[in-house]
Amino acid sequence: MPKHIVRLITLIAAALVVALVAPHLLTVKSFYRFGHYRANAVPEIAAREPVYQTPRYCYGCHTARRAQWSAGSHKTVICEVCHGPAQGHPQNGKLPIPSDTVRLCTQCHEAMPGRPHTQPQIQVAEHSGGQQCTVCHNPHSPKITAAVAKVSGDAAAGKQQASACASCHGTEGISPNDTWPNLAAQNPAYLARILAAYKSGDQTDPIMTPLAQALSDSEVQNLAAYFGSLNCKATPHGKAVGDVAAGAAVAKNCTVCHGEGGRGANPAWPKLAAQKPGYLMNALKAFRGGLRKDPMMAGVTRGLSDADIANLGAYYAAQTCQTTK
Repeated sequence: MPKHIVRLITLIAAALVVALVAPHLLTVKSFYRFGHYRANAVPEIAAREPVYQTPRYCYGCHTARRAQWSAGSHKTVICEVCHGPAQGHPQNGKLPIPSDTVRLCTQCHEAMPGRPHTQPQIQVAEHSGGQQCTVCHNPHSPKITAAVAKVSGDAAAGKQQASACASCHGTEGISPNDTWPNLAAQNPAYLARILAAYKSGDQTDPIMTPLAQALSDSEVQNLAAYFGSLNCKATPHGKAVGDVAAGAAVAKNCTVCHGEGGRGANPAWPKLAAQKPGYLMNALKAFRGGLRKDPMMAGVTRGLSDADIANLGAYYAAQTCQTTK
């Protein structure tokens, strides 16, 4: 047999031996354990920390936020939808807090055909005047609610106590001065809440703070019941520095809390219709400057110009207030 044929046969035989031996030498023992080409991939993947941890991972450190979230309408939205994947958190740093909430929230809440009617929807351009959603909404429980103070006072007893209030707020709750508010037919729950805030020091005013601190809890209730029981006899105020039409445009952002025309939407917040324009302007400026404390109003007024405030004062002062009788 020619030598070149022998060499060729030898080479082919050697290749066959290598092909038979190599898989045993080069393939890891676990190669077929979980299927072809997966080796120990299954336990390796299972041992990795998940990229998305689910809300249960957040409970230990964020108990208060979890309580708000689980009790509200956002409980079907997991934390990482807004805050991003929690892999490595908290060892690797804090998760981001969304800053552009308009872009984030409108992914679910911008009005468009086909969305379920049970899901709140808004026309973005008309809803907030360009403000961030968190100005008015708690992101963990976004449905707007306010604690309504329980009012169980005696209106007759409140009438006797109200004589001390007459010089500023009028004998029938209609103030004779442009810088002090009308109290007649005001929401009793709001009156009780604001008086309690002045009494506790949560809200401060050079005149109201010492007066409220001298009141007992029952007197606060009585005064709230009395002023809330009065007819709103205030007439629209025609001498305001702002523009009513311009104020009406700005007031669209206030309707959800203060009602159409300022005539009330929630008993925890004040009615503004036919209120004194000077008082309204001073109050809005005080919220904007931080002199009056309210997280929602601070956000709402932050973007208002002096002209906006004057226009709002003119608009609400020009409205007819709602009577209680």
